[in-house]
Amino acid sequence: MNVAPRPVLYSLRPSHYCACIERALALKGIRFDTVEVPYHDKRRLLRDTHQDYAPAMRHGHRIVAWEDLPRYVERLAPAPTLYPPGRAALAETLENWGHEVLEARVWPAVVTEIGAQFRDPVEAWVFEEMQSRTRGSFDSLRARRAELDAAVMPHFERIDRMLVGREYLLDQPSLADCGVYGGLWPWLLARGSAPARFGRLNRWIARVQGWGTAGDPPGRGGPDGRRRSTAPVGRRRGGTPRGAPRR
Repeated sequence: MNVAPRPVLYSLRPSHYCACIERALALKGIRFDTVEVPYHDKRRLLRDTHQDYAPAMRHGHRIVAWEDLPRYVERLAPAPTLYPPGRAALAETLENWGHEVLEARVWPAVVTEIGAQFRDPVEAWVFEEMQSRTRGSFDSLRARRAELDAAVMPHFERIDRMLVGREYLLDQPSLADCGVYGGLWPWLLARGSAPARFGRLNRWIARVQGWGTAGDPPGRGGPDGRRRSTAPVGRRRGGTPRGAPRR
């Protein structure tokens, strides 16, 4: 009897795109293995997937690039759907807003705190060096923390208002929740939760983090059905073509 191979996700811990697709896999209860991608070493990622962006998935002989992952995951497990009937385009639009608008405000506010999440001090050093080249010195960013935090708050408030009278952004779990959660992910990684005054938002975060299969090891804040490999892989930053994941 042939057993279908388990998907392998190449994942970069601070990445909003990785957080998004991990939540989609968790929602669908798809068990998968994870290869963690260090910021400063792409060798295994290149070897295994023949490209240098994370997330990427290897499933048997198939390599699935980051932009194709939501639809591929939907084909693997059609239910529960990421695309609610009649609202698929809305789900995709909100997912895109999470990546392109929300995360663009979140990242500058917390980038100086992300290095503490790396186990390897060399990786943390490379991260700060690379980020400083595009965003300025970390000392200057820390001095602007109040300003950068304030720029995020209207987006937190908007999501909080979107959740009035509903548990999920489109009333049922969907790609919209995955994408917006992804956009929030760097903040959650650095600080754990949104400010306490955004009660609906924090309750929604807890619900999304709770998706998954009981008994599996915890992932990005909640069970996600994955087993980890910590073998060196890689990280993207710099030289990324238009449209590719930024983190």
